[in-house]
Parts: sequence; C-alpha cells; structure tokens
Amino acid sequence: MTPYDMTSARGVDSAAAPPEDIGGPQQQMAWLLKQFTSSVPGVTDALLLSRDGLKLVHSDIPKDWADGLAATFSGLASLAQNITGPTEKRMAPQQIMIEREDALFFITSSGTSAAFEDHPGNTRGMVDTVLGVITRVDAEVGTVGYEMGRLVDQFAPYMVTPVRHGAMPSDDA
Repeated sequence: MTPYDMTSARGVDSAAAPPEDIGGPQQQMAWLLKQFTSSVPGVTDALLLSRDGLKLVHSDIPKDWADGLAATFSGLASLAQNITGPTEKRMAPQQIMIEREDALFFITSSGTSAAFEDHPGNTRGMVDTVLGVITRVDAEVGTVGYEMGRLVDQFAPYMVTPVRHGAMPSDDA
C-alpha cells in the first residue's frame, strides 16, 4: 500500500468524503469517524475530543464512556507532551498507544478547529482537538496508525490549523 492508495487494508475506501447533505461540520466529522470505525480492520470506536478533555464527536460510543475516555485521553496527551526526551526538550508526541488485555488505545493530535463554536473551551473561536481510537487487541498497529493519519488529514477542511506531519513543536518555539 502506497501513501497515495485510497483504500484500507480490506479494500474499503477509508478516505471517502462525507455526503454534502449530511449537515454541518460537526455532523460531517462524526460521519468520518463512523466510516473510519467501519472500514479499518480491528477498530471498534473513535472519538474526537478537545484538548481540555470534553468529547466533541464520536462513533456512537455510550455517553458516559465517551465522557470518561475524553477526559482520560486528554490527560494522557497532556502528560506525553510534557515528557522531556533525550534531547532535553519537551515535544508533542506523534502518537500514544496503550496496550491492555482487552483493547488497544491510540491517541494523536488532530489540529485546531473552528467547527465547535458552542464548546466551553472555545478560545478565539477555536478548539484544539485530539483523536482517540480504540481497537481489538488483534488489530494491526501499523495499519491503524496509518489510517489515523489519513483520518486526521480528512479533518483538515474543518480545522483552522491542521496537523502538519513531521513538524513537532518544541518548548523552544
């Protein structure tokens, strides 16, 4: 599979654009999450959350669990961003992965969005976002990571500041 291949490992187009008649940006992003969970092998759930820990949109996760996941994923993203590495600098992680007996959890930054005007953490009309993904334990980690990157790219039209792959902010910036 090349970086330009538009099909997932199962041959399903995981990069399909949402239908234009589906509603506003929030509904379109939720549609993208649902497409992602149905097309990427092993993925069971996906959640877009604000950096301050509130759920924004998700793939039909039960409300209480989605709220708890959002708070937890936000905390993990914050902790990981504040780890001083071997270069003695703090850098945002490209991806966080947690392996448990019952699931794998993936967390990555997904940009700054203007699509959530009514969000309590909205500053200057923007919300920093994080993508959280839950998979079965037998999911192919490389495929999930690759497809998450593609999903974040699909969020770009809804972001004021899309994620730039390979550009990692440091505390020197």
